[in-house]
Amino acid sequence: MSRKIEMKRALDARIAARAFDGRTVFLFGHCNATEEMADYLLSRDVAPAAILDNNPSKQGLVCRGLPIKAPETIKGYNAEACVVLIATRFFAEMSAQLRRLGYGGEIVQVVEYNSFAEYSLSRETLARKKARMLRGAKTLEEIRALYPSQHLVVCPNDALGDAYWAMAFLPAYREKHGIADAAVVAVGDACRQVAEMFGAEEVVTLDETRMDELVQALIFTRENNAIIAHHDRPYTDKIIKWLDRRFLSFIDYYRYAVYGLDKDAPPAPPTKLSPFENRESVPQGRSVILSPYAKSVVELPSDFWERIADDCLRRGYAVYTNGIGEEQAVRGSLPLSAPISQMLAAAEHAGTFIGIRSGLCDVLFAANCRRIVVFPDCCYSTTPHKVEDFFALPGWGKIVGGIDESEFKRYDCGKAKDFGARIPERR
Repeated sequence: MSRKIEMKRALDARIAARAFDGRTVFLFGHCNATEEMADYLLSRDVAPAAILDNNPSKQGLVCRGLPIKAPETIKGYNAEACVVLIATRFFAEMSAQLRRLGYGGEIVQVVEYNSFAEYSLSRETLARKKARMLRGAKTLEEIRALYPSQHLVVCPNDALGDAYWAMAFLPAYREKHGIADAAVVAVGDACRQVAEMFGAEEVVTLDETRMDELVQALIFTRENNAIIAHHDRPYTDKIIKWLDRRFLSFIDYYRYAVYGLDKDAPPAPPTKLSPFENRESVPQGRSVILSPYAKSVVELPSDFWERIADDCLRRGYAVYTNGIGEEQAVRGSLPLSAPISQMLAAAEHAGTFIGIRSGLCDVLFAANCRRIVVFPDCCYSTTPHKVEDFFALPGWGKIVGGIDESEFKRYDCGKAKDFGARIPERR
């Protein structure tokens, strides 16, 4: 079962039990899972009062129509009439923080994200973890039946950017260690497509649950013909804590922390690209693809994108919104949906791509077109480093904007010099 389904089922059960009726609901910890939780609660007519977050640069912003506030905010409410929902892997720490603040109300762990850490030596816990590891070992056995001698490159997150850089630095890693053959293990179809963009032919896809079990088995069995290609998974290596003291970019995490490469090790470009199949309906070189949706950063409000769309339309461009599922097209634009494997060709055909910093930007890193990335004006996670610095994309133009009163701080077109010097500010 995916964590998103697990989260919805947990919320459905509480809604059915009327557990939120007459209570003030808070969400703690801004992240993608919290945004998904907010969306689902709002769709079920449950309106949280706020999102609590420890990051000062996020406090005062608005996400999904909900204010982001400091955790101390909760001290002004009657705890008996409140409930705090948490859907991050730091549940234990966050719950303890609320108790230290004097909050004595209900705290709910909506979904288990840190399945690698459970601070108990009870027989029940040990038996459950053993069974979990054995399931992972069975999955590993099945993979080894297909690829008995290949070096396993395990991409444990359902995240396009992580899969992209894991694959981009894989050739340098293989050359350094003399690895002749490798097989990739990824989560979901989109990450499989990313692996195949780099020419990977031996790819195994798993769901999130089986991937977590496999990672646990790789750690327990000390499999040495494999690498877990992620800078923060499992959550025992603490590499990400480097950011609390010094700076390292997202791209360099893969170069240094994941693969242990030298500073001059180049990322390889994708080599097996699919053609864009919708070329006839998208004017070549005179179109703009907007991508307003992301998993890992604060999204910007709809009017931000509407202003960009209006400006592009006034300049004579056709405007499209890249989206999947229920993601809505920006007002004034047309919807565009293409497989991940075709998006690089789609962007090059259109001529201009403007997107919130997401994994799709990584997929389009090497695209030969005008590329403009939009960053929210806040710090990454709990670190002191700006999102625009940690997730920097060298060679791209950028817009850095808040999501409240001041939406634009800087607009640099980069390669898009002919696109216009500046998007006019709202008066």
